[in-house]
Amino acid sequence: MTERTRAAADAGFTLLEIIIAVVVFGFVVAGLAQATKFGVHAWTLETKLADQAADMERVERTLRDVIEQASAPMSSDDKPFSGLEHRAVFVARLPDEPQTRPIRRAQIALGVNEHHQLLLRWEPHPNAVRIGTAVVPQEVVLAENVDHLDLSYRQAAGDGGKWVDKWTESNLPAMVLVHIVLLNEHRHWPVMMVPTMLDTNGSF
Repeated sequence: MTERTRAAADAGFTLLEIIIAVVVFGFVVAGLAQATKFGVHAWTLETKLADQAADMERVERTLRDVIEQASAPMSSDDKPFSGLEHRAVFVARLPDEPQTRPIRRAQIALGVNEHHQLLLRWEPHPNAVRIGTAVVPQEVVLAENVDHLDLSYRQAAGDGGKWVDKWTESNLPAMVLVHIVLLNEHRHWPVMMVPTMLDTNGSF
């Protein structure tokens, strides 16, 4: 090796080599940034979808609980199950009551208000003629951004087993079809078919 070659080697990197290294490093940093951004976006989207799924499961469980506990009139003072195409009113056992407690019945109404909220409105159902001030109904918002609620009712097999849009019979429908239609067309709520108790002893 000549003295000139040795001197060039000892001088370190050339300007061109440094520029190339900086450019390559820039590409690496840009790639890492894009990968990190994609990862954060994917994680955020996955968390949002998981939260939405959890909310849908909670609402579905609540609707199933109250509809499954719907009871037929126990006296002449009881109002029968009243079902319309977008609303239903019935007497049922409150789903949050412990099984060890005496059955606490409530008058329950399901529907969507003008604010596009799916509401469960309830008030205690008296076992006798109410004396004194009427109880103010309680409201629970089950879901937001709901366009409307579609309901259908199935007759018992002995009555023909047909699906109808309204229920005005004195007994319970055998099954209730529940379809929550959201304002966001990109999201679809699964249709639920919930059986009810056809008499007060709990048999179907």
